[in-house]
Amino acid sequence: MNNITIISEILNLNLIKYKIVKYINEIENILEFHIKSKIQYCTCPQCWLKTNKRQDRKEYKQKKNLKHIIMSDWKVIELKPIKRFFRCVNCWSKFLERFEFESLHWLHTLDFEKYVITSWGYLSWLKIAELSHSKVWRIYNILNKIDATELNKNGLKILEELEEIYLWVDEHSFSWNDMILIITELKTKKLIALLPKITKESLDEWIKSLPLKVQIKVKWFSTDMNKGYKNSLKNIIWNPDFSVDKYHLFQEANKMVDDVRQLNLWLVRMNFVKVDDIVQYWKIPKKLTKKDIAKIQKWQKNNVRMQKYKEKTEMKLKPEQFKDTIIKNKKWEIVEYSEITQEYYEEKGYKRLFLTRQKNLTPFQRIRISQIFRDFDYNWYLAETRNIKEDFMNAIDEKDIKKVDEIILECKESEHHRLQQFARTLNNWYEWIEWYCKHSTEDFKFTNAFTEGYNNKCKNIKRQWFWFRNKLNYFKKIWIKELTKKSQLFSSFWMKIS
Repeated sequence: MNNITIISEILNLNLIKYKIVKYINEIENILEFHIKSKIQYCTCPQCWLKTNKRQDRKEYKQKKNLKHIIMSDWKVIELKPIKRFFRCVNCWSKFLERFEFESLHWLHTLDFEKYVITSWGYLSWLKIAELSHSKVWRIYNILNKIDATELNKNGLKILEELEEIYLWVDEHSFSWNDMILIITELKTKKLIALLPKITKESLDEWIKSLPLKVQIKVKWFSTDMNKGYKNSLKNIIWNPDFSVDKYHLFQEANKMVDDVRQLNLWLVRMNFVKVDDIVQYWKIPKKLTKKDIAKIQKWQKNNVRMQKYKEKTEMKLKPEQFKDTIIKNKKWEIVEYSEITQEYYEEKGYKRLFLTRQKNLTPFQRIRISQIFRDFDYNWYLAETRNIKEDFMNAIDEKDIKKVDEIILECKESEHHRLQQFARTLNNWYEWIEWYCKHSTEDFKFTNAFTEGYNNKCKNIKRQWFWFRNKLNYFKKIWIKELTKKSQLFSSFWMKIS
């Protein structure tokens, strides 16, 4: 293979139609190639007929070079077309010939547009303009031509190739309350669509825009405990299965424990609670006034004595002996245990200790949480909620729907309002939980991990480029980041240079 063919492959030119006349490397970081056409005829831009009639025998060099590609060592290749002047026999119009690789405005080539679009996935406009030795407005005009609605059609192509479709719907914030809806496919782990609004109408419109052959393939869908998405997908798509993400269920259980912990901590801090008294159906504010204190004390006097769960919780906890024991802290270092005082407990709160699962606690932490139940949980509601949380998480991990039923009954029988609220939440999503327990396997679990991770990836794009003012540009950036990879930019004919 001679040098001409190698250079033509690097420039991505067709040797049958074009030939390289001259090569100039006088300017630093710029390589200039003079290109001429081999074909004797040209197409008229007015009547679209081919003609070989020349207006004159001169050859015209274009004043401005065309930006073509950027090589691996960031040298810019520019093309200077040498054109002929034709005259149409049919409409008698005079025109310069046009090459296939030119853009509409004769400022750059189509390969340069592809490079700018693909490199925008990991570079900014200013950086692309700096590397290509061009102005920012030229880069902006190229990126402004991208149609965001056409990019969503790439997701439709993915769905048409699949035999079974598993959809997941989730949202994240673009700026403040301006939300964006993301639709992903679970098995392929690919982005399917980006919707500018999280309303029911926008989701319904997207589902109805899918062809019927694609809608039939949807076997399963899931959301993060959002009833609006559930109703839209269930009413439009034909008989799909549905489930709920287990990590959102865990989040609800942790929220229940934290609410009870805060209530218990505030009451201990204010010295309101005695052994036989508890504030029920009351949310304590962060800062209590004298009126709030008087209202709570009045509520305590009128309240009925609560049922205690001491025997039940002691059987589940099985606390270790406090004296003459070898215990380890978080770093698994042997330390001596010292009991915490009420002032230290009121100051620290131990939020993470209650949200951590029992199997992940160190021996030191287990003794610490047992002491909190013994000394500061007067009516054992905090111990009860934590035990219910542990039982519920174990039941979901084991996919045991019978244990979930027992937990719902136990929460209904409880006299604490937060446990009763948790029972109502589980009842509302019982069908979704039941489907998850029956159909999830070790090889394939219906989790929201990929979609939540993709939301985090989108937020990182915002932070990396100092936020976006235009939502369409944000959509374009996400899609280009998804469709193009950094390794694809350095294609095979670029590597020949290095």
